[in-house]
Amino acid sequence: MVDLSIVIPTYQTAGMTLGTCRAVLASMPDSAEVIVADDGSTDATAETITRELPSVRVVRLPTNRGFAPAANAGIRATTGRIVLLLNSDAVPKGGALRAIVDAFDADPKLGVAGATLLNQDGSPQWSGGPTPTLAWMIGVVSGAGRFTRLLRTGSSASRSRPVDWVSGAAMAIRRETWDAAGPLDENFRFYCQDIEICERARAAGWNVRLVSHAEVIHGMGVTLVGEGELRHDPVRLWPDLLDWGTRRYGASWGAIARPVLVAAAWARIGARALKGRDPEAGNLVRAARALATSSPSDEARKR
Repeated sequence: MVDLSIVIPTYQTAGMTLGTCRAVLASMPDSAEVIVADDGSTDATAETITRELPSVRVVRLPTNRGFAPAANAGIRATTGRIVLLLNSDAVPKGGALRAIVDAFDADPKLGVAGATLLNQDGSPQWSGGPTPTLAWMIGVVSGAGRFTRLLRTGSSASRSRPVDWVSGAAMAIRRETWDAAGPLDENFRFYCQDIEICERARAAGWNVRLVSHAEVIHGMGVTLVGEGELRHDPVRLWPDLLDWGTRRYGASWGAIARPVLVAAAWARIGARALKGRDPEAGNLVRAARALATSSPSDEARKR
């Protein structure tokens, strides 16, 4: 058994994944392995990685099924006592991987550890924080979080500390925790798997922590929409947040939250329209409609 298994789920980002793998290989501890989980890519991702980096194992899914199925398939192929899920647009800075292993060694009850995510200019991204609330989601959907502390509360990691959840862009899980709380929930296609598995890990008695000195440069959504597109996709994010909240807080919460969040979305669209031509208008309208019409997952229907 190696100390650290790095699993990189990928879809249609061959060049980016190759660069991430090279960065990981250059900085990983001696006792480590790298596995790329190719989610049915058609851009020769698997062939490129196998040809250029023969030490990297490639697990191939026959069709595109989403982040969670790819991550689960990759993790099933690992041997490490710690597994790090790493987005294909995420590059660990020097010492980050060692810092993650050291954090687990220092705390036998640490089940999930999150890296400190940074934009390319060094500014902080969401790295984790308290359990999301309706107010937090309103901040996400309305865009008000850019101007308030709704989104930033607990998100940046200037110091290592316990949190309720960490971002799946660079999330490490102890093997025993994975056995108790895994796998990732495949009902969430794009987002919220990280929040959900951290909640299960805490329920099983494990600690969840942000590791401040494990810094990772993250491309912010590049893996969702192809190389060159650097943002979260609200068409996918907003319905997944609503679905997670309905599962977490119950159907009555969902019945209240949906119209509130839809109203927040249209308020955002209207406010941006008043400022003039908005290149994001079409995508935000699609996101608002997706939020209004999305079907709850089977798990959400049970609540």
